[in-house]
Amino acid sequence: MKMQIKKAIVATLLVVLGAGAAQAAGKRCTEERSLRSTDSKLATSVTFVNRTQENVRIYWLNYKSGREFYKELRPDQRFTQDTYATHPWVATDAEENCLETYMPQARASTMEIR
Repeated sequence: MKMQIKKAIVATLLVVLGAGAAQAAGKRCTEERSLRSTDSKLATSVTFVNRTQENVRIYWLNYKSGREFYKELRPDQRFTQDTYATHPWVATDAEENCLETYMPQARASTMEIR
């Protein structure tokens, strides 16, 4: 019975949100609790781009997995931050709900928040 309910919920999400949106919503932030910054050896940079219609907030995840606020971005605003390849970042909405997590690459990269 529980499996049928789960399948019905997934089917409804696929219809209402579209297949891509349903998959993205399930994967965006589930890993935030397990992410934390580690060493600071490989320097890089990330350009955050707000592609939403609302303001988003950018947080660095510190060495204890805690959020540290860095910047609020208006729609279509961008912001480049020096960081390290082992330092994760989180974008949230105005109510602090996670929209996306991002682990920088070894080279300069871009996180487009959608």
